[in-house]
Amino acid sequence: MLRQDAGRFMLGKYLSDKKIPWQRRRRLGMAVAGNTPTASFLTKIGKMQSAGCRLCRIAREARGESTDGLAAETHGHINSAGCEGMATTVTAAHHSIWRHLYDSMHAAQKPKSKLKFVTLDKESNMSTLWRREEFLRICSKEELAEKAQDIEVTIPVKKSQEARYNFDPESFFVNRFWGRRPDGVAINEALQIVYMLEFKRSTDRDEGFLEVKEAEANEQHKSIIGALKAAAPKWEFEQ
Repeated sequence: MLRQDAGRFMLGKYLSDKKIPWQRRRRLGMAVAGNTPTASFLTKIGKMQSAGCRLCRIAREARGESTDGLAAETHGHINSAGCEGMATTVTAAHHSIWRHLYDSMHAAQKPKSKLKFVTLDKESNMSTLWRREEFLRICSKEELAEKAQDIEVTIPVKKSQEARYNFDPESFFVNRFWGRRPDGVAINEALQIVYMLEFKRSTDRDEGFLEVKEAEANEQHKSIIGALKAAAPKWEFEQ
């Protein structure tokens, strides 16, 4: 709330609106102040012995897994998909907010706009997109797969992907590419530009949050943008 042009007017308006239940305003005020009663905060003031996330612990215990190395239970953590106990709820909220934003962008288009939003009904992975005529006109699926393979092999295999990699290491990397799923895609065939849209939610208590999320999105779609630029050099690809 102390930063210029960073939403302090809207926050102040919300917090002072007596029509909004006090409990809701109080929760927001605590989030902004950084004193939400999470395990991390309670440990800091001596009310708990461990800052480990209680929700992650419950989720792991339900799966019969070790509870060692729990992430710190902060306000940001329990509102992210990184929290094992909140991942399903947070992901659903993420998708709901993004669909509203995506539909609003589409509705705000001017009648003469050449920009086409191609994933209005649901997200599509790269394999599904490259079955559509407008994308096959950019480059063939074979050309894109060849360029994608070169980039994908440089990206480490995550622990959650190890079983698939060990089962078929030869086709793993190109299959991982075709399974990549941007939040949204828009194409302007007249100008030969494709926009990969990615929606990120983040706590803004740290001033560098925009740079952090921008870097995450760039890393997330590195192979998509890189492969497309290599396979179709006459087109522009932006995120």
